[in-house]
Amino acid sequence: MDAPTLEAMVSTLALGKGWAREQKVEPEIGMGAVSPTTSASVWGSEHILVATDGDIYNTEELGAKLKSVPNGTNLACLCGHLYLEYGLDFLRELRGAFVLALWDRRAKTLLAATDRFGVKTLCYSSSPTGILFASQPRGILASGRISKAINAKALLNYLNFTIVPAPLCAFEGIRKLPPATFLTWKDGLVSLGQYWEMKYGEDSETAQEKLAQELLERMQEGVRRTSSDRPISRLGCFLSGGTDSSSVVGLLTRVKQSPVTSLSIGFAEERFNELEYAEIAARHFGSQLVVSRFGPEDAFRILPQVVELYDEPFANSSVIPTYHCQVLARERGIEVMLAGDGGDELFGGNERYRTQQIYELYKKIPGLLRRRLLEPAVSHLSLDAPGIGGKIRRYIETSNMPNPDRYFRWSTLQHFPPAEILGSAMCFPNGDLLDIPRGHYNAAQATHELNRLLYIDVKMTLGDNDLPKVVRAAELAGITVRFPYLDHPLAEFSGRIPANLKVRGLEKRYLFKQATRDLLPRAILKKKKHGFGLPIGMWLKTDPKMRGLAEEVLHDPRTYQRGYFQRDFIQKTFAAMDQDDTPFYGDVLWPFLMLELWHRRHAETNAT
Repeated sequence: MDAPTLEAMVSTLALGKGWAREQKVEPEIGMGAVSPTTSASVWGSEHILVATDGDIYNTEELGAKLKSVPNGTNLACLCGHLYLEYGLDFLRELRGAFVLALWDRRAKTLLAATDRFGVKTLCYSSSPTGILFASQPRGILASGRISKAINAKALLNYLNFTIVPAPLCAFEGIRKLPPATFLTWKDGLVSLGQYWEMKYGEDSETAQEKLAQELLERMQEGVRRTSSDRPISRLGCFLSGGTDSSSVVGLLTRVKQSPVTSLSIGFAEERFNELEYAEIAARHFGSQLVVSRFGPEDAFRILPQVVELYDEPFANSSVIPTYHCQVLARERGIEVMLAGDGGDELFGGNERYRTQQIYELYKKIPGLLRRRLLEPAVSHLSLDAPGIGGKIRRYIETSNMPNPDRYFRWSTLQHFPPAEILGSAMCFPNGDLLDIPRGHYNAAQATHELNRLLYIDVKMTLGDNDLPKVVRAAELAGITVRFPYLDHPLAEFSGRIPANLKVRGLEKRYLFKQATRDLLPRAILKKKKHGFGLPIGMWLKTDPKMRGLAEEVLHDPRTYQRGYFQRDFIQKTFAAMDQDDTPFYGDVLWPFLMLELWHRRHAETNAT
């Protein structure tokens, strides 16, 4: 490779100024821009060139292993020396969030990798003559080498899960590199491998009290690692009032021995408002709580920025208040926000885990009794039958479903008949719409059903949904978000926690609550989980601007000319929304609205 040209190309990658490509040699390597953050760095030597974008928490320990590397060396230089010393194994040494690209001149091989949970992202497009890669699809599309042809399978998955799960990408010819994965490219061929994996080897020997003590110690270490390089005045915490965010505030206060600034969003809609609990937590820890009331007018104002932000359709509406919260943090001089994401997926905190336990109770009834008495007694009833009989029939039918089918029973294309939703461009695929979660379910190194579901959520709920929500919004707001509970030694420890100490009976995150019982206020430990949601379904129904936008976009004839979904389904859903007192049908409409808004901004040939 021609060094000056390649160094310019790698600098472009790291500094986020656009797309560049190697002009002089074959095969060709093109790199799109990564996020333009201060953590981006480049380094080159006689043998290798490295570009990184990372937030690594053990650089001092890594530097100590390499006596020839001076203190203060940037991450790209550190990774380059680690690679020269340890080869691919150096990836296991990195503790934190990162994406990197490394060209080995000697082996004529490209190496690219993502961190363990996908906090930093990479996508790529390869052919026998070259490879393009970037943090986001727009970096590859800007090359002009890849068209904006739509990947129908990716959009089918989006309509089912409201996100495009890795390794799929909304654009044909582009794939996303999954978390904890490395890519090597040599002689026109791409190979993928994993350098780390969540494992669930349950520890049934250690006493519960000792597990709880170690859990709290590891949580505190995660908070210490992610906050050690900033003074308390430059740090902030999301505070929803739930156990995860509250425990992060408490542990950061303990680590820094000083009150911390926390930020929370409130809603007029009581069902979504947790300010009461955020205030309880803030008082308990002496935190300075910054509160902002958020309404539909705020969502309407921010929505265009969110549409611009995501290169693929993305329907997690809570990105809107998340971004608003991060802007408030930046305005107060906060550089780094700590978030509690990952706690649910590692420690068993989601309501659907308890729901699955309820369904599992049915299997404890002797099989003969189930098959000979209970199931025949309700077999004549319709699943929609009113009263207790219909509820029993639905419970039995659902309980008998295998996972992960049962786990995703309420996803859009499982709940509604696909033939009533999908348009002409979205013919039902030959494969199964659950093939990605099934792949995760089967790949999980776990024996207990709960841990297999946790593994799916680590990959999809966390990696494909929650992290892109928080991280991309942070990039737009101009701050950094760190996730103490995704410190990988803590995550590995969570795999050792027995499943019955994560969800014990019908009590979620049991061991977590035991570990934090002297840290968190009792009201926080006992509260019902809300989750940081947005009343978007209610606002689409009642707010004139939001309702007007939905009607304008979803009744537009050109929307249906794309063939993604059917007009009749949308019209029926609008009608059902007007008849229903709940936000359910508004929530159903939201992903369709976001799909069309995404297409107009990112997928049309004249979109830039």
